[in-house]
Amino acid sequence: MSLFNQSYIGLRNDLLKHVKGCAESILDVGCASGVNGKYLLDKGIASTVYGIEYDDEMSSIAEKSYTKIFRGDLNSEIFRKIILDDAPQFDYILFGDILEHLVYPLKVLNELKALLKPKGKVIISLPNIAHIELFIQVYFKGTFPQNSRGIFDKTHLRWFTKKDAYKLIEDSELKIIRYERNYRSRDAIGSKFDWKYKLLRLIDKDLVTFQHIIVCEHV
Repeated sequence: MSLFNQSYIGLRNDLLKHVKGCAESILDVGCASGVNGKYLLDKGIASTVYGIEYDDEMSSIAEKSYTKIFRGDLNSEIFRKIILDDAPQFDYILFGDILEHLVYPLKVLNELKALLKPKGKVIISLPNIAHIELFIQVYFKGTFPQNSRGIFDKTHLRWFTKKDAYKLIEDSELKIIRYERNYRSRDAIGSKFDWKYKLLRLIDKDLVTFQHIIVCEHV
């Protein structure tokens, strides 16, 4: 597991804290090696966890604990149809930093929300392109980085400000019931939140918002 991108396989407590109750059915979209689903199952928060994952090696690990893994590319309509035909209804659907990697995130969100129970919830995490890091890299350093993780992950196909994230939810005909921010001073993991970034937070929270966390439900 150490060979995997560490940014893709970490436990997402910022998302899991919004999963309420027990014996819930969960769909983990972009489940990687399955640490989040395993946590939910081990803690008795979920009774069944289905996962969707593109990477063969990571999905093989997730299969050891998940109820079922759908292995394939969410950009494929054929693959999405297989999921829609074979998956049950879920209490929660998790999109942990996955929609920005898709060609048509709205289409995928629209289709998979059909698997949500009437009172179910969708929990979404999206990186914030309006972070101060964009200004530093593009305007100060004169480059748009192609990194292995973070805001400038080279596999990102879409980029979201808070307004864009809200529009995605609105266009998918879901209703936002909670919005939270994950703060980080710089893109680098472990970057310090010193007085300069605390000041930026007072001026405009978007400048130091690393991720948008959105909980939504059926309209």
